[in-house]
Amino acid sequence: MSEIYFVRHGQASFGEKDYDRLSPTGIRQAKLLAQHMVRTGQFFDAVYCGTLLRQRNTAKELIDSFSERGIDIPELFISGDFDEFDSLAVWTAQIPMMLGENPALAADLERVYSDKKIFQRIFEQVMYRCVSGKFDKPGVPSWSDFKKRVERGIHKIMETHGSGRKIIIFTSGGPISAAVQFSLGLTDSKAIEISWQIMNASVTRFKYNSRGMMLSVFNDITHMEMEKDNELITYR
Repeated sequence: MSEIYFVRHGQASFGEKDYDRLSPTGIRQAKLLAQHMVRTGQFFDAVYCGTLLRQRNTAKELIDSFSERGIDIPELFISGDFDEFDSLAVWTAQIPMMLGENPALAADLERVYSDKKIFQRIFEQVMYRCVSGKFDKPGVPSWSDFKKRVERGIHKIMETHGSGRKIIIFTSGGPISAAVQFSLGLTDSKAIEISWQIMNASVTRFKYNSRGMMLSVFNDITHMEMEKDNELITYR
């Protein structure tokens, strides 16, 4: 039996010009996770991450913490299979159609990047439309293609590393929810709902063997709860 740890990146820079970098809180979250893994004697046979900067920088905190203490850590392997779902492309495609159906949406869109609640409400509508398959547009990513990409990445890892291994993947909420969907046989809509519950720098674990993969731990943030600081608990 082998194990895969999926780690969501630390908080990114929502509302900033460059979203794809860790915020000060995100850096702190990543450091706390790395320190917790050192304290609890974790080890990994392989370390993966997606190509995004926020994913790579979260992984870097673990690699640096292990290396500074002389703990063996494999070289980071970067795979686009674990990149986040391209929600910006979907947003860009869906919003004009949504405005055509509901012109009053324009007022909320003016505050969408300054008010996280407004953003989340509209983003949920966008993603439900996306997974329904009723509003697909040529050239725009579909959830179906995305989850197949994540499943492909998981299968590659399972085939490459075999049994008795422990793997860690630094990724985003979308791939983690797709992995949960894959392991539990959930609907696309349920996978999307799960993605909104995944906290920054949380750990979700799966066990796998030749028969398949099963969820064992979901959305663990023990390393942050121990700090007793609610500002560390973030979703976006």
